[in-house]
Amino acid sequence: MHLRKLGGLVLLAFAAFYAITNPTEAADFIRTIASGIGSFASELATGDNS
Repeated sequence: MHLRKLGGLVLLAFAAFYAITNPTEAADFIRTIASGIGSFASELATGDNS
């Protein structure tokens, strides 16, 4: 259990470091992820399977 919590903290620290040192790339990454989630949700809502 403790190892899992430590892994989460390490991942969070790495994400914060990346966002601070490369803000443009981090923003593009988040934008891409959000766009993918939005497309997925839209396809679920409309039932479009193409």
